[in-house]
Amino acid sequence: MSVSSGRVSLDRRSVFGALAAFAAIAAYPLIAVAQTGKTYRVAAVSIAGKPLADRFMNAFRDGLREYGYVVGRNLIFDVRYADGDASRLPALVDELIALKPDVLAGSEATVQIMKSRTSSLPIVLFVSSDPVGLGLAQSLARPGGNVTGVSTQSELIAPKHIEIMREILPRLSRIGLFVDPSAPGWKAGEENARKAARAAGLDAVVYYVQSRGDIEAAFAKMEKDRPDALTMGNLSNVTFQFREVVFDNALRLRIPVSVPSAMPDARSLFAFGPDGLQAFHDAARYVDRILRGAKPGDLPIEQPTKFEMVVNLKTARALGLTIPQSVLLRADRVIE
Repeated sequence: MSVSSGRVSLDRRSVFGALAAFAAIAAYPLIAVAQTGKTYRVAAVSIAGKPLADRFMNAFRDGLREYGYVVGRNLIFDVRYADGDASRLPALVDELIALKPDVLAGSEATVQIMKSRTSSLPIVLFVSSDPVGLGLAQSLARPGGNVTGVSTQSELIAPKHIEIMREILPRLSRIGLFVDPSAPGWKAGEENARKAARAAGLDAVVYYVQSRGDIEAAFAKMEKDRPDALTMGNLSNVTFQFREVVFDNALRLRIPVSVPSAMPDARSLFAFGPDGLQAFHDAARYVDRILRGAKPGDLPIEQPTKFEMVVNLKTARALGLTIPQSVLLRADRVIE
């Protein structure tokens, strides 16, 4: 390097040397993994069907690729889909455990089953509302056991759903809450939602749903209750599996619905929650550390840093609603 006339110039050798050093740092995970010469097996289970779940599984796969794990080269990636039927989860988990993977991965309900089946295989959470309360971890900082991964800040979701709904419906006074008593963490989710409604001065009407029949009965009751809006801030297998039944009935009764951001195909008025794709992508970092020798119990469970809001103008028009500019400007995505 030489200095002349106040300018700094680099000779060709220095430039290429710097570029080579940068490339080596950027490629470190790939090089380190490649040098092991081992093929790893990662197995995941999704409650959803393949068409919807693959969007998230691809984010997980992309994250693994960034750390040097490439399907067909040094990675076998086994995925099983429950197609919305939670009763299939135990058999699918057993099927994957029999393959003796290096790491198992799944969302909350699936990981509960995984943990009940094995204490030796490492398990990575894609997302969980309350891993400590559900007994999946001793604490977020020191999980102990064989489970680690990503947790949602579930206590923040319900207040935000109500805040956004009030901006859209200034006269909002009564809000319906869907609660699935079969879902992990449902008690905490219900209490968070009730507390948020009270803080906002709203009457909360809770509908307990564990089946399609419960959902249809809930909407029959809504014809009498007439809530101004309905929120499904805490996703469950039931509300996910029968989401179209929810949207069809809500539109029939002209009730705006809010859902988590993990429902990308939703016909809700809006969605808000942790960015599901980012959570699945981030889970790959845990897999990498475990495959390099870290113990799951020593890896702190992280909370999401990115939240996503999606506003559906198509649904708003069908309901005869106008979305305020203040809401549209904050949206990450607007469905026209």
